[in-house]
Amino acid sequence: MDPHPLIYRLEQLQRRLCEMAAQMDKLTDPEIVAVSEEADRLIVQLQRMHMEEQSLKKSEAKSDEETPPSLS
Repeated sequence: MDPHPLIYRLEQLQRRLCEMAAQMDKLTDPEIVAVSEEADRLIVQLQRMHMEEQSLKKSEAKSDEETPPSLS
């Protein structure tokens, strides 16, 4: 999965949170909390994607090390 749309959405949410925090009295306002929770979910999703990518790269590197050189 391409992480760019998720990163773009996260950046939008971060800008929105800054705007909301400047306008509202409490950071515990339900609207702010909802936007923050959506940002949190995106962050977790991006972290999982990154971890899976790193795991895949390690697996590929390990299998390359175990493959004997060809005799061509």
